[in-house]
Amino acid sequence: MFNLNALIEKCRPGLIVRDIREIDFRSLKARGINALIFDIDDTLLPRAVNDISPDLFERIATLKQEGFRLCLTSNSRHPLRVKYIGKTLGVPAISFGFKPLPFAFRRSLEILQAEPAETAMIGDQLFMDILGANLVGLYSIFVWHKIPESFAPRIWMREAENRVLSKLGFSALP
Repeated sequence: MFNLNALIEKCRPGLIVRDIREIDFRSLKARGINALIFDIDDTLLPRAVNDISPDLFERIATLKQEGFRLCLTSNSRHPLRVKYIGKTLGVPAISFGFKPLPFAFRRSLEILQAEPAETAMIGDQLFMDILGANLVGLYSIFVWHKIPESFAPRIWMREAENRVLSKLGFSALP
């Protein structure tokens, strides 16, 4: 029988932040996480931006220097953009991920040569990034979406995310 409460619980992020700059990567390392899967759109870069800022480039370079293995995993249907961003950052990148299905997460784990328990997924979509990560056993970090949506299905998705977050006890970001 379908259990809505169990599905909602599978959407519970391990951590919620406003921006990736708020993530304490040292504490992740201390808990045994040494592999990171990043979503691209509205997590690392706004959806319509193709340019890598010096701040983002430096942040990714620092994570690599600190020993993290990185992979970009996107549902984007623009493989050239995903490839360009990955190449510019020096990070393997997957497009057409079909998150929350497990395929892209498992492929990312293969690329990273990592186990789920040592890997975190960082993304801005509760029903794609966080649900998928939790289903595969990754530590999940939800980046609070800050850019207003203009496309009706995305507006509805964000409203549904807010309802689920509220049921999970996250009414607003502190």
